[in-house]
Amino acid sequence: MHDPFLKSVFADPRMVEILVRRHVPEWADEIDPATLRLEPNELVSRKTLERRYPDLIWSATTHGGEPVLFLIDFQRKAERLMALRTTTYTSLALEDIADADDFSAGDALPEFVYLVLYHGDGPWKAPVQVTDLLQRSDPGRYRLVSWREQALDRFMVEQVDTMLQLRQYPERLREGGARTMAEMVDRFQSSLDELVQKGIRKGVKQGVRKGVKQGVRQGRVQVLRRLAARRFGEDTAGQLAGLLDRLPGSEGMDRVADALIECGTGEEFLERVRTA
Repeated sequence: MHDPFLKSVFADPRMVEILVRRHVPEWADEIDPATLRLEPNELVSRKTLERRYPDLIWSATTHGGEPVLFLIDFQRKAERLMALRTTTYTSLALEDIADADDFSAGDALPEFVYLVLYHGDGPWKAPVQVTDLLQRSDPGRYRLVSWREQALDRFMVEQVDTMLQLRQYPERLREGGARTMAEMVDRFQSSLDELVQKGIRKGVKQGVRKGVKQGVRQGRVQVLRRLAARRFGEDTAGQLAGLLDRLPGSEGMDRVADALIECGTGEEFLERVRTA
């Protein structure tokens, strides 16, 4: 009952300007109030297609021409995980902007402010940042592991060499001798391409009576399924078989082959195939 009324009130840019001046003073003099614009509030995850809806999203432009987002939610009750929700919504909003056709790799993401308007009884006692919900983690920050560190690179090559021997990968991969992980990955890609081509030829031979096109696809499916089983296990390969049936054309198969190399887990691999 309360949210529709509050949404109608703060759908007025004059109310948003007052809100910013009172509660976000660091941006009050930097943005041009005349540029305040109400944006669509549907946020869609590119991976899961799950939809999220903050109550309001306003955009504005600074006097220097830089964009700023103001995300607004209305809360009747204090929610302990509110900081997690606001972080998720903000990430989806920025991800959507970064995926837009007019966004270039070198562009800066817009600055943003998330405002939770609490209109319940009693004080708000929930944490206001994600770090307060965790003991030792640091959300929003990742640790970079660079293969350019020579000692680490050599160590990883040795470990991968051992893994390839144990898992009975193609002979060319199990010969060893790669000096860097980059060389190892290139060799894997080349071997995979050879296997796919062999699978295509085998599929063509098996599918002559059903048509050359069907045979080519069958051969590629067999190879991709076998490689998926070797890398991620039979359960992943079994799920892959059903997904491959829905892939149109050879481009989809090519994306699946790339995912085999680039993905680190079976779950990540299957998700890539679903969106191929």
